[in-house]
Amino acid sequence: MSHQPSKTSQREVQTQMNFAAKLRARRAEARNQKAVARAIDMATTPSMRHELMAIAQAQVTTLR
Repeated sequence: MSHQPSKTSQREVQTQMNFAAKLRARRAEARNQKAVARAIDMATTPSMRHELMAIAQAQVTTLR
């Protein structure tokens, strides 16, 4: 006979998984923001900097 987990424990596991997924997503977003900021800071020309800013802005609006 197999033991079926209760709905409460299934809900707790789902909540923990959602929390972990949100945490991973938040960390990935922070890494991406740092990489974009670094790329903008290291851009060799003002036009390259503006292009990177436009690309970054376009990505932000599509993610929301």
